[in-house]
Amino acid sequence: MSVELALIALLAAPVAQALLTMALARPPGLRDVVFIGFAFAIAGLAVFLVDAVGNGATARVVLARPLPNVDLAFALEPLGVLMAALITILGAPHAVHAAGIVRATHEKAPARLMAFLALSMASALAVAFSANLFSFFVAYQALILTSFPLIAHRGDDEARAAGRVYLATLLAGAIGLLMPAMVWTYAIAGALDFQAGGVLAGRVDAWTANALLTLFVFGIAMASLPPMHRWLPAASRAPNPALVSTHALTVLPAGGVGILKVAALVFGPALADARIAAQGLMVLAGVAMCVTALIALSKQDIRERLTYSCLTQVLAVVMGALLATAVGLFAATLQVVALSCAAATLTMAAGTVMAATGRTDVSDYAGLGRVMPWTFAGFALASASMIGLPPFSGAWAKLWLITAASHAQLPWAAALAGAAAVLTFAHLGPLAANAL
Repeated sequence: MSVELALIALLAAPVAQALLTMALARPPGLRDVVFIGFAFAIAGLAVFLVDAVGNGATARVVLARPLPNVDLAFALEPLGVLMAALITILGAPHAVHAAGIVRATHEKAPARLMAFLALSMASALAVAFSANLFSFFVAYQALILTSFPLIAHRGDDEARAAGRVYLATLLAGAIGLLMPAMVWTYAIAGALDFQAGGVLAGRVDAWTANALLTLFVFGIAMASLPPMHRWLPAASRAPNPALVSTHALTVLPAGGVGILKVAALVFGPALADARIAAQGLMVLAGVAMCVTALIALSKQDIRERLTYSCLTQVLAVVMGALLATAVGLFAATLQVVALSCAAATLTMAAGTVMAATGRTDVSDYAGLGRVMPWTFAGFALASASMIGLPPFSGAWAKLWLITAASHAQLPWAAALAGAAAVLTFAHLGPLAANAL
């Protein structure tokens, strides 16, 4: 199989997965086999592309050219392939888990829920492989629209209210902030392609760089920098398979990767010209990391506690990306990986507990590890990674973030990252220990 064909197949396979899951909704066994089989096949395609990129392969697929020098195109590059491999490999066990959860909890319209899980995955893969800002914007909008039905799936008053907050926040950021930033970039550079060294490098003055960076960071509301974070708490009451998707596989990772693409491939060295905005946004992210970790400590519903914990972690991605150093970008990338792995494990474990025991309050978790030892072994390991305990991936992400902040001569940023890790321990450490 050629690399171009594999890229097209990877983007199209989740769409086929969604269509076939809906078409073969009865009997449930056939539906589940199709859904799970596609998930493993998609992960296999992603692994194939990882190997191809590791051997120096490149590919670019152009679907349309709506403007001069602007393509609707998808390309292979290391960051996109990393994200694709991460979310599809985690998506395989999630497919098995989702199929079991919808049966155990008698979730309404399970085929529809599974179909939108697949469509959200397709949109997230399009975000990962977007070759330019225009393609990123189209894929980002698609992800908003395909993940919204997951939040409002149950159709009751609470779900509809959560869906409205989710849709309004993300669309307002995308249309009101991200789109003007994209148009402004096109007016300056005459192109929107992601490129090493940044498309804006040498083309913007300090005022323009600061304004554009502010628009981009708040416009990518999936990165959840306050006050654009409101969609994430609203999503916490969604069905568990949707919670796993938004927190670990699609929406939050897409926000982190979007910030990384903007920092490294749109600004590049021009990020140094946006020093005032970058440091202001880092202060906001660092303080918000500590505040959200404290809020998580106050939440007794496990879904809300995990939601605020994930919010703390994605803000660390924003801080690392804005440090304007190679080490900061590496730390932010590793943080995306650590967040996805830990969040997927924690939310799937919480869903298993809810399906098996009906318990969602953290005070009811004490001693459950003796009843569900494998579930809580995974919960404890993921908590350790989220906190930042060695040798887990979360520890190295936080260590590199603190190192990057120190090398950038921003000790306050390193201190805020460290304080957030301590507060994460406060809301996850005793919970895991008491359960065991």
